[in-house]
Amino acid sequence: MSELFYLYSCFLWAHRSDPRLNPDSNRVLSVLRRLIRLWPLIFLFHAGSASAAAISVTADRDPIPVSESFTLIFSAEKTPDDDPDFAPLEKDFHVLGQSQSSQISLINGRFSKRTEWQVTVMAKRTGTLTVPPIAFGTDRSQPLTLQVAGSPPPLAGGNGEDFFLEVEAEPKNPYVQAQVIYTVRVLSRVHFSAANLSEPSAEDALIQRLGDDRRYTTHRSGLQYTAIERKYAIFPQKSGTLLLEPLTLEARSAAGGRSLFNQFFNHSTHILRAHSDSVRLDVRPIPAAFSGKHWLPAEHLEIDDSWSQNAPQTTVGEPITRTITVRADGTTVGLLPELEPQASRRSPADIKRYPDQPLLNEEKLTTGLASVRQEKIALIPARSGTYRIPPIEIPWWNTKTERMEAARVPERTLTVLPGAQSPESTPPALPTTRSGSSAAPARPESSLPSEALPAGPASGLWFWLALLFGLGWIGTAAAWWLSGRPRKTPVPQSYDDGRSERSAANALRIACRKNDPAAARQALLDWARQRWPSARVMGLEDLERRCKGELGREIERLNRTLYRHPEPGWQGQALWAAFRSDPMISSKAGKPSVAADLEPLYKL
Repeated sequence: MSELFYLYSCFLWAHRSDPRLNPDSNRVLSVLRRLIRLWPLIFLFHAGSASAAAISVTADRDPIPVSESFTLIFSAEKTPDDDPDFAPLEKDFHVLGQSQSSQISLINGRFSKRTEWQVTVMAKRTGTLTVPPIAFGTDRSQPLTLQVAGSPPPLAGGNGEDFFLEVEAEPKNPYVQAQVIYTVRVLSRVHFSAANLSEPSAEDALIQRLGDDRRYTTHRSGLQYTAIERKYAIFPQKSGTLLLEPLTLEARSAAGGRSLFNQFFNHSTHILRAHSDSVRLDVRPIPAAFSGKHWLPAEHLEIDDSWSQNAPQTTVGEPITRTITVRADGTTVGLLPELEPQASRRSPADIKRYPDQPLLNEEKLTTGLASVRQEKIALIPARSGTYRIPPIEIPWWNTKTERMEAARVPERTLTVLPGAQSPESTPPALPTTRSGSSAAPARPESSLPSEALPAGPASGLWFWLALLFGLGWIGTAAAWWLSGRPRKTPVPQSYDDGRSERSAANALRIACRKNDPAAARQALLDWARQRWPSARVMGLEDLERRCKGELGREIERLNRTLYRHPEPGWQGQALWAAFRSDPMISSKAGKPSVAADLEPLYKL
């Protein structure tokens, strides 16, 4: 580029002022010559204004076993001064390969470019190693400190085979419903494709796959292998011996072996098969040291709450929302207990509670399952004052320390201010007589404030209007009666005449006879919606609060069987017997009218 510019400048200089050109052309050439003279200054200004590129470096994992490869990632937002020189890495690392990628984006009119260099390396020794600064011309990356651990103990299968499976499970003696991390590794020294790996299976266990597969290089029995690692979370559902069946891997490989030449030019293939060992777990029952109501094993658990206002403060009749969140590692979201029943057990009577449907979430990380349960409750106070909101406590079993712990939200204080229109803040004024003394109200039993009672000239106006409308209504009724065509007033029909309710009860009887808990749940909810048509019966928890005695206990056991403590072989005879013998079922006394059951919100 500079050579072309030099030739062009020489051309312009050779064609300097020429008497044969017109004056305008000579002026243009003169301006161009001045710009050429300023070119070195412009170039120096641009070079001085360019800032050095910041280059960061990270590792794909830390710590790293000495016998496994890993990736160093160098990234820069600006273009570095020159290509990188990775030679300093060879002091403490074996450089196995490198690649480069770029990403360009345009966000809100702002152009950005990010360049990454991925270097696959393997540590030469154990201990604390430092990735030295790498030169990118005049730019340099930041140093990085890594922890390199010893080689993992050799596992079964590493006896010189070119293709085999490794499996391991930790811990070997978990508690019932506690998390077990099951790791599967495919180790190969040959190129293969079209691989098909079976999924782990076991009786009385819940199995979920975790994260994405991970690829790296490792050693077994002095040989280097390419490893593909996959992890699962296993939750045993009953104590005793749990057997994880062996896995099977089938793939295709070139018949010529590991040679790249054979891989591309030899079209004959053969089938590779590998089988893993079975894994036996000794599942322990719920320990006697756990005294909580609901068994909850986890690696970590915490609970917190927040309010729609920074300070828990509101006015009479105005709602305020409380959000309670439970986060747990190493457990399923189905084991996290309901928070609202515990929160409302000792709540003040002057505060109405309206809970929302809980938000449940499970995140499958490579380290295990992370579960979150969040509940929102709208609180509407009826009176002003200061109220104590009782604490919430969740007992749980720490599977790492093997002891019982309790996550707790402390007691909160809710301040309720008088409302602008509340009777507490504006006491009703008593009407006064002409002599100035207070007169007693004419109807002391009335609950209306005094300003709602007519007084003065308005009292007479309201009286005559009421009399006029009353006479008009009486005249209309008399005309309709004397018209000779009386109309039959339709009898209001209830929401259900009993047939749909009987159909739901019959469906429940069939589900209990077949010992089908899911069908029994659906039949109970259908029956409840027919019995209380205006209520929001969303789940078995709502129905359990409405049904007392033996029926309520059987509904709670059904709910626990389905979600909280799964029990194989559920028997429905007890539920059907409690349903038939409940007084509310045998008579219509327990079925309220539509008007009595209707409320603006679902209130506990």
